[in-house]
Amino acid sequence: MKTKLCLVCSHGGHLSEMLALNDAFKDCDSFYFCYDAETTRGLPRAYRVANKPLSPIAFLANLGRLVRIFRRERPDAIVSTGAEIAITAVLVGKAFRVPLIYIECGAQVSTPSTTGRLLYYVADRFYVQWPELLAAYGPGAKFVGSLIDSTEERVAA
Repeated sequence: MKTKLCLVCSHGGHLSEMLALNDAFKDCDSFYFCYDAETTRGLPRAYRVANKPLSPIAFLANLGRLVRIFRRERPDAIVSTGAEIAITAVLVGKAFRVPLIYIECGAQVSTPSTTGRLLYYVADRFYVQWPELLAAYGPGAKFVGSLIDSTEERVAA
């Protein structure tokens, strides 16, 4: 049976980083949970939600929708490259006892992102893309390479 992954990311750079990981997920059964945007509408098996991160009503609606998705899909793990949409997925994932693998955004070279600061403490695996960022997080963070490294240098996380 294939491992089922819930791939969580916002559109734009976070999506680009997730797509750069496609080879790592080729033997998995995966689906996306992401914002509805032109860049995400062509994704295979994608559940898209409105991008209203500051709306408590939209947040609660997304929580409810994700609960239904998790009941249907039953993912084995969540992989996220951020941003705030990951917080919704983690809340639901923890309720379902689904482990989280979080990959900090490559744009964060020496300072943590807001999402990273929140999810560092609940992630089962936490990766940074720059060794300089290890000191900002602590011993739970790991560096195994960057998504902007050449394919030969990239280490699958």
